[in-house]
Amino acid sequence: MSAPVKSGSRNVLYAVAVVVAVVAGIFVAVIPPDDKLGGMVRLVMTHGALTWVNMVTFTLAGVLGVAFVAGKASARRWGEAFRWISLPLWAINTALGLLSMKLIWGGILWDEPRLWMTFGLLAAAMIVVALQLVFDRPRLTALLDAALAGCLWALVLLLPNLFHPDSPVFSSGNWAFIGPFLGIVVSLLMVAIIIATLIAREALPNQE
Repeated sequence: MSAPVKSGSRNVLYAVAVVVAVVAGIFVAVIPPDDKLGGMVRLVMTHGALTWVNMVTFTLAGVLGVAFVAGKASARRWGEAFRWISLPLWAINTALGLLSMKLIWGGILWDEPRLWMTFGLLAAAMIVVALQLVFDRPRLTALLDAALAGCLWALVLLLPNLFHPDSPVFSSGNWAFIGPFLGIVVSLLMVAIIIATLIAREALPNQE
């Protein structure tokens, strides 16, 4: 009975993920055109929302990595699940950022410090995943997850934005933008957590 139950639970999670992803798409669709950016504001806000979600997944990978090193064995598979989620999400987010720069500014803003932060974090995340695949040293990669999360927050807090203001959605004070933005963040975060749950359930079945 355990296999069918497990399969049924997995199918339910897949279905919920699809529904929530559709909800995220609806939130994107209801964003009104901006006076300056027009409909392109939807791309920019999706990029911003995905950045928030990615910061959460990197942070969870780091916190769970510390928990695993500290002796919580079950934290290993959850930390690794969020590691596997964080890398492709950051790759997608990097592509969205470059696309929005190209379409809105007419080119890549190579002088933007946070662009180089994006590339650096992408490279670092790829290295951590590669180390896991090649050497399978879980405590080392768990510590690297924690270091990566710490670097992410340090860079976000310290690096300036040269070409656009901080928190443009919230500084607008317009809930026609703020509401959908928060909806996108929550929806995409739910999808990420569901996928991480599916990964964690399949990984390291003997470690509880």
